[in-house]
Amino acid sequence: MSDRTEITRRSILKLMGGAGASFMLGSFSLACADPLQKSGAAAGPSFVPNVFVKIDPDGQVTITASRSDMGQGIRTTFAMLVAEEMDADWSKVKVVQAHADAAFGGQGTGGSSSVTSSHRRLRKMGATTRAMLIEAAAKTWNVEASTCHTEPGKVVHSSGKSLSYGELAGAASKLQVPTGDIPLKKRADYRIVGKPKNRVDNPAVVTGKAIYAQDVKVAGALYAVIARPPKYGATLKSVDDAAARKVAGVVDVVRVSSGVAVVAKNTWAAFQGRDALKLVWDDGPNAGVTSATLLTSLKAAVGPHREMPEGKVVSGTLDFPYLAHATMEPQNAVADVREDSCTIWAPTQSPEGVLGMATRLTGLPKEKVRVNVTLLGGGFGRRFDSSFVQEAVEISKAVKKPIKLQWTREDDTKNDSYRPMSHHAFQATLGPDGMPLGWSHQVLYAGGWGNGKFEGANIPYEIPNSGRMQKSVNAPIPVGAWRSVEHSQISVTDECFIDELAKAAGQDPYQYRRKLIRNPRLLAVLDLAAQKAGWGKPLAKGRAQGIACFEGYGSYAAHVVELSIVDGEVVVHKVVCAVDCGLAINPKGVEAQIQGAASDALSTSLKARITIEGGAVRQSSFSDYEWLTFDQMPKVETHIISGSDEPGGMGEVGYPGAVAATANAVAALTGSRPRRFPLRV
Repeated sequence: MSDRTEITRRSILKLMGGAGASFMLGSFSLACADPLQKSGAAAGPSFVPNVFVKIDPDGQVTITASRSDMGQGIRTTFAMLVAEEMDADWSKVKVVQAHADAAFGGQGTGGSSSVTSSHRRLRKMGATTRAMLIEAAAKTWNVEASTCHTEPGKVVHSSGKSLSYGELAGAASKLQVPTGDIPLKKRADYRIVGKPKNRVDNPAVVTGKAIYAQDVKVAGALYAVIARPPKYGATLKSVDDAAARKVAGVVDVVRVSSGVAVVAKNTWAAFQGRDALKLVWDDGPNAGVTSATLLTSLKAAVGPHREMPEGKVVSGTLDFPYLAHATMEPQNAVADVREDSCTIWAPTQSPEGVLGMATRLTGLPKEKVRVNVTLLGGGFGRRFDSSFVQEAVEISKAVKKPIKLQWTREDDTKNDSYRPMSHHAFQATLGPDGMPLGWSHQVLYAGGWGNGKFEGANIPYEIPNSGRMQKSVNAPIPVGAWRSVEHSQISVTDECFIDELAKAAGQDPYQYRRKLIRNPRLLAVLDLAAQKAGWGKPLAKGRAQGIACFEGYGSYAAHVVELSIVDGEVVVHKVVCAVDCGLAINPKGVEAQIQGAASDALSTSLKARITIEGGAVRQSSFSDYEWLTFDQMPKVETHIISGSDEPGGMGEVGYPGAVAATANAVAALTGSRPRRFPLRV
């Protein structure tokens, strides 16, 4: 984000006016395509050395992305890795999305693992392609392969003559794929990796050509919506669907595992039919569950802390609410179940999970089930759960027609797999020098994880006698992975607690951290963030800064947040982040991840929460599950350290430090330590 004063109608029009030129820099496709599809662009065979690469005789290079893109830009990153090693002409690269297929290896997208788990394989696929093109050229010229090298999109002989990759496609397609190790490029020779690239999706997204599941059209498809239980654990006692069936356009009403589905010729009729259903529910055992009762049970589960050396005792608590994912695209899927096949179009983070679910429900073998992965309008863990796709499969199987299932925003907000609510109790002892002699952190989840035993604290600081215990209490609210998973609460608490220790020791929180950090990469980002934010320099009256850092997913980040309080509301003016993600494959992508994480961090620090009343979620949409608006979004500065040749993860890394730095800034400004999120002043 730029400074909010720069976001004007005029600036947007200027941006759109200049967009056309940048859109012409490359040729990209967002189709869900078979990577082995035959080319219709030019006569002759295409060169398909592996499932990730195809080169057509006209020089078009198609790279298949095997992980899901929910806006994090993984298609661009994967394509850059492959194109770099094969020395492709970037302007002739297009990207297609893989369907679910074991040939691509693991296709689950989450935990900031896509690049870290795939980059070596992708580089090898690109390098193998390059080696085969060189071999094809050498055979064509009857020369030694060692006398040839590649330049973007062509093989060049030492004499100066060259052949384009398109011209070599036919000859290369006849070669055996080498099985030995192929030398990879040295970093100094990179032409694509490490250079800022626009996302390959951008032109199609901006022009409305991008294919999300909601854009999929299947001949003869009907539309479906589902009436779900009003409370967690409620069961259906009776259904009167007579009025629903009389609604014009309604075709059928069927019961599915998650409720009652109304099937119609269009979504409006389906919604009207759902409203006309007369359903009687048994509220079940959870009608009295509220956020307050859950918090009481969490606090009651706190046990004694670890034994620690004697010293000055510092202790406290911190509470986190449930959080919904609030993806911009509510859940939806298309399923076409027939006697001998099943075809699915889904915005899923787990293509393998959807494939396995569909084979179980239909009884069909895997080769008869095709899962097409569309663009995801947000995910962050929400679309690992394949139950929404299961609903579409169940309905299609029941009515024997293709089904387009649609959730509303209210459906999604009230029926998410939420980040768990949690209560944190922490304690430490300080020595005469103010440095910690012991550290104890108890994490109590309302649904979630943990074995109830103290184990290593896994904190990025050198603190002796440190330990953490994680434990869950029974709660009927479904929970799942949310951006940065457990770090969204545990690491935030750690960073808030470190600030408390610094204050108790009478020391600057930045310098206090410096004394405890032993990892040079973490120390480097902490120093860089403090330097770029002007830590320690005088601030405008009424402002304060908070600092925090994070280590995880193979990356390191540090944040400084500057804010003030105006009319009782926190106003964030600036976020500075320094990040070391190893090899920054696409610096623009890294910056976008930090900006997106900052938006999530500030929104959940200051506004958003899910509360439980009467066994159900109270919030229904962005009107009461609030997110920062454009005018409230501060300037976000990103400073990248890219010293390692190994890439780390990025999707989760920018969240924890931004949340903790915000809370620490509020504490510095008010003199009072916040004890719950979202922050109240």
